[in-house]
Amino acid sequence: MEIYLKQGHTFAVPVTVADNLLKLASHDQLKILLYLLCHADEPLTAETVAQNCKVMPASVEDAIAFWQDANVLSDTQEQPAVRLQTAAPQVQPAAPAPPVTVTVPELSAEPTAKLQSSSSQFSLLPSEIAARIEKNQAIAEMFRSVEPLAGRMLNNTEQKSMIWMHEYLGLEPDLILMLAAYCVQNDCFHVRYMEKIAIEWQERGVMTHALVEEDIRRRTEARSFTAKLMRMFEMKRQPTRLQQEFIDRWQQQGWSTEMIQIAYEKTRNQKDDKLNFNYMNGILEHWAQDGIRTVADAQKQDDAYYAARQQKRSSTKKPPEGSTNSSIDMSDVEKIMNPYRL
Repeated sequence: MEIYLKQGHTFAVPVTVADNLLKLASHDQLKILLYLLCHADEPLTAETVAQNCKVMPASVEDAIAFWQDANVLSDTQEQPAVRLQTAAPQVQPAAPAPPVTVTVPELSAEPTAKLQSSSSQFSLLPSEIAARIEKNQAIAEMFRSVEPLAGRMLNNTEQKSMIWMHEYLGLEPDLILMLAAYCVQNDCFHVRYMEKIAIEWQERGVMTHALVEEDIRRRTEARSFTAKLMRMFEMKRQPTRLQQEFIDRWQQQGWSTEMIQIAYEKTRNQKDDKLNFNYMNGILEHWAQDGIRTVADAQKQDDAYYAARQQKRSSTKKPPEGSTNSSIDMSDVEKIMNPYRL
């Protein structure tokens, strides 16, 4: 079958794109590149490209990063938008290579002295990612296992991040797979979030299957505990840092959600009817001091409180003639009446 190109407006596509990068680039990355090449002389924004290519703006940024890593696109001060590299020889001055070889020995000598905070400075070309996948079966299997969990193909940024976790932080591929599964399960499958946890593991020495499993269990329980309290407190937003510290402390101290609910209901009985974490914490601290850990114990204390209040009301009435007042220590009564006052 013969196919002919009709006359019309044409634009150049680098040979390396067709020969080397077609199998590495995603559908969106190729579509975005073609649009950028066609409009190389026009000022473009991520929103404009996203609208015309029918993709999300984040996909545009990811595609630009992919083609920059592949030495197909570059940016300049004259034109912040992405434009084509016009001369092939300009691709050769690969200055980033020497710093990589210099940095690796320093990291092996002091793995935690200058720990990178993300993979953003980790230079890895798409062809190098493909080479690692081909040579390292563990990495290849990790990618094959993560993609069904994510429900899509991994993009270049995600692949580079996972290789960074393995080569820079020292996490084995099976541990990275466990991390990815945890993040997918909790709807937080994002590169920066995964890297944050991976760095915590590296700093704390969580580098074995058993330790990772325990840490994931702890994180899952914490998220579940927080979610239950958020529903209880009718919170529409995530807790603030201070509120989360209270929640984490209550979980560590072993308070049940039932006991926290009782403390919460006592705060809602106040005049301002506001969610007061400090007041709830004060109630729990008083209970801990009094050895109250169950709903029955809390109810017993409440019964004593109401009985003391009733006794106080009775004592204020005028006693009948000929009767004598009983001696009552009002400070003790006040303490019994309001054991939760801070």
